Amino acid sequence: MQKFIPGMNSITSMIKHITTFENHVLRPAANTIKVALLITLATLCILPVYATEDLLTDMETKALVLHKEGRYSDAVSTAKESIKVAEDTFGPGHPRLARSMSILGLIHFSQGKYSYAESVYMKALKIDEVALGKDHPVVATDLDNLALLYQAQGRYTECIPLYKSVLEIRKKTFGPDKPIVVTSMSKLGSVYYSQGMYEEAIPLFKQTLAIQEKASGSDQDSIVATLNILALTYSAQGKYDEAEPLLKRALAISEKNHGQYHPEYATSLNNLAGLYKVQGKYTRSLQLYKQALSIREGTLGTDHPDVATSLSNMATLYFSQARYAEAEDLYKRALAINEKALKPGHPDLATLLNNLVVLYNTQGKHSQAKHYHERLMSTWDSALKPESNTLPAIRDTTHKEKSYSGRVYASKNSRLFHRRDCKELTYKEEDIIGFQSRKHAMRDGAIPCKTCNP
Repeated sequence: MQKFIPGMNSITSMIKHITTFENHVLRPAANTIKVALLITLATLCILPVYATEDLLTDMETKALVLHKEGRYSDAVSTAKESIKVAEDTFGPGHPRLARSMSILGLIHFSQGKYSYAESVYMKALKIDEVALGKDHPVVATDLDNLALLYQAQGRYTECIPLYKSVLEIRKKTFGPDKPIVVTSMSKLGSVYYSQGMYEEAIPLFKQTLAIQEKASGSDQDSIVATLNILALTYSAQGKYDEAEPLLKRALAISEKNHGQYHPEYATSLNNLAGLYKVQGKYTRSLQLYKQALSIREGTLGTDHPDVATSLSNMATLYFSQARYAEAEDLYKRALAINEKALKPGHPDLATLLNNLVVLYNTQGKHSQAKHYHERLMSTWDSALKPESNTLPAIRDTTHKEKSYSGRVYASKNSRLFHRRDCKELTYKEEDIIGFQSRKHAMRDGAIPCKTCNP
């Protein structure tokens, strides 16, 4: 019988800003729900342990299927029922109970119920640490669940040490070249990249690539993803000569594996176009952006978030050339797509709204800029509201949140954010993101500047 192992976000998902949970955890077996699910808890007391184990697996599978179908309350109820069965059968300190808890945590996590998810994940972790020891691979999975949860909340100072621990445990347990170790390496590198910690990220991406290339029968899409993220890291450092060969190689592999009319090929085109844009090679960049857009519209449909990404990228290129009317049209088209497809507070929505604010301010159209700035603040406020039906927040009465006047600034090309008068803040006007508060800035993954202590 297969054990449930929580899935992991791929680097490719990270590059596309699309994160799903249920698709990674539902096994094909989840499509069939056995009649045993209808057995009552009273009957369980006479079942042997192995039969209860089968029933537990079926209950957990059912909970995940219910969640995938959007029946959240039913999914939670089924998951809680499986926890009770596990505790009654195996006891309160057994790893099998922790496994059932992790299913419930995953469902809460996928619904954005972070407080509940964290509470359940922590209980599972404590059970496994006591029962199995802190260096057990199951404990690494518990830590990985927590790290992913913290990452989703922008709690990077908490998630990075967890990812490090996961990587070390898995290296000791499985050896340095196993796929599960490579995945952990990639995830840690991706967090470093997202935080602008490029020197920390690059060695991990290089190790990942070396292992992937060495392994026989390697997933070529995974190699492409690693080439892309390594190239983007070099590009963020201004090392364009090192980035370009990697992006071209990724493009060639994508073409060989999928042809020139596939979303993966479009992603590689998009990344190479971005490199040409920052180098000022606008004609070549626009050509590749248009090609990527055409592929995405044809394969994914005109209302897909990846189509919005292509539109936004092209708009940013037009903005760089002062082609404001064309940029405005594309930004608005991208915004209309993402407002239907994404939840309020999604980083892609915030970026689009911010870009429209900058676009209108640049042209002196301050009333339009104010309109989109208010929408930007509104979408962040919506995302930052306390979770409904979650555990009550614990208030820290020893520290008070600083009040702010005006706006806090952060550069897109830096992981720091500053007060507007900070001497360390150097920027181009189009690189600035304005935040209403420290909370908004940190929600976007920014880190406070030590000089001005915003």
